[in-house]
Amino acid sequence: MKHLSKLIIVAAFIMLTGFAANAEVIDRVIAIINDDIITLKDFEAYIKVEKRTKFTSIDEYFRNQQMKEKLEMYVEGILIKQQAKKLGIAATDQEVNNFIEGIKKQNLITDAELREQLRKDNVTYAQFTEGIRLNILRTRLLMRVVSTEINITENSLKSYYDSHQDVFRDQEFHLQQIFISGQHQDIKERAEKAYKDLTAGKPFGDVARGISDDPSAKQGGDIGFVKRSDLLPTLRDSLNNLAPGSFTPVIPTPYGLHILKLIEVKKVEVLPYEAVKNAINERMVMEESNKRYRTYMDKLKKTSYIEVKI
Repeated sequence: MKHLSKLIIVAAFIMLTGFAANAEVIDRVIAIINDDIITLKDFEAYIKVEKRTKFTSIDEYFRNQQMKEKLEMYVEGILIKQQAKKLGIAATDQEVNNFIEGIKKQNLITDAELREQLRKDNVTYAQFTEGIRLNILRTRLLMRVVSTEINITENSLKSYYDSHQDVFRDQEFHLQQIFISGQHQDIKERAEKAYKDLTAGKPFGDVARGISDDPSAKQGGDIGFVKRSDLLPTLRDSLNNLAPGSFTPVIPTPYGLHILKLIEVKKVEVLPYEAVKNAINERMVMEESNKRYRTYMDKLKKTSYIEVKI
């Protein structure tokens, strides 16, 4: 029997953990995927399930649709790993290590800080590295069997632009900012203190005046309205799901560490076609790739032996 307790799908370095187990469950086989046998403990190691309520039986426990959706993702991950092995697709230890180094650089953290974060998330370093390896295998497999060349015509691009005008309407954000320059040796400590003060309820303007290196600090970090298209990509992305009145976590950029507070959002003019043409192409390629992925996975499932026992 193959044990897959270390199999975990990674997105960035935050694992798929909505929950953490707090009650013992008797182990049993819950799925068979070709030659792989999956036990309940294997699956729990993957999702770190927290039982917020008491269940009268294991079957009732698995009636939760969210758990079934996660099991579906888990099964797909196993199928991808199996197919990669059949096709001779591999990810070396050095490639995994290089990927992890990139994560640390992007998030401005040390190896010790990464391992401490994993410990807090109740994820072992071995699970983390195996998750990275699976992600690399997934990408390479999809490039081989799914992401063959996708050509988007000029007419298709223009048609997409015309029918999605609101998507390509620029936005202006009224922002406050706390900026800690990379020139400070204690940059992380400063940013952590600022974020801790904010989460404790201290007014954003007071924190900015006391610690921010931005010229706007005297005005409480108020930088006025900024066009979305003028922001650095990492800052722009951090505002995607932020509600007015809320602030972001600490955001690393090449210049230092930032915390943004969103005051107001205004939609302005529709961006010209030429300015968003490349973005439209990327979006359409992604949509087509996702469609091909689903088709490939559906075909793979039909040709595989899958027995789910929940």
